[in-house]
Amino acid sequence: MSVSEQPPRSDRFGIAGPGRRTEATTLVPSRLSRYDFLLAFIPLVLLFAWLFGRIAGVPLWTAMAVGGLLSVPLVVDGLAVNPPS
Repeated sequence: MSVSEQPPRSDRFGIAGPGRRTEATTLVPSRLSRYDFLLAFIPLVLLFAWLFGRIAGVPLWTAMAVGGLLSVPLVVDGLAVNPPS
């Protein structure tokens, strides 16, 4: 039996490896967790800080430093205050 004729296998945890087709999943907003929103919100904070810096004429390093400081509470909340279980 050649390699292309072998049925796809998953590893011992049931996770399909690269190149193996798995069932497609759809994004359902009601199934998104709090951490999905945190992960989406952190880059948005940085993007808005950059946009504000461009509009207000603030140097890039200042705008990004403020954006980084504004995103620190999100990271602390996601990792230390309410860690994933």
